[in-house]
Amino acid sequence: MATRWFTVEEANRLVPKLRLMLEKLRDMQTQARARYEEMRDIREVGYRKDGNLIMLTDYQLAKREFDEVVGEANQLLGEINQVGCRVTDVEMGLVDFPTKIDGQEVYLCWQMDEREVSFFHGLDEGYTGRRPLSQSSDPSSPPS
Repeated sequence: MATRWFTVEEANRLVPKLRLMLEKLRDMQTQARARYEEMRDIREVGYRKDGNLIMLTDYQLAKREFDEVVGEANQLLGEINQVGCRVTDVEMGLVDFPTKIDGQEVYLCWQMDEREVSFFHGLDEGYTGRRPLSQSSDPSSPPS
């Protein structure tokens, strides 16, 4: 699939919807973590002589719920990826948008608690390499 290059305006139009999707993903992550811990605790209870878990039915239920929530989360992540941006950290609520600034491929970087997209970083820099967008390097028109 060809890379979609975002302007700041295009990225900012997606922010309200992305915020809702990230909140949902965070909830799903919490649910998945709880089911995973439940499965771990059930395994720690032990096994019967025949090798089956003592609490097999409970484990199967937790596993089914875990698989369902992970599947839903993956589907939601897929929807976000289809738009052309990428979630880099669900917990922190980080989303990157491919763009070009001064001819260089970079990512516009938005964090869920920010009102709008106002940072960017290089392709290999990640969150710690974020720099504020300046007037002179603002990708306000579609990059070529």
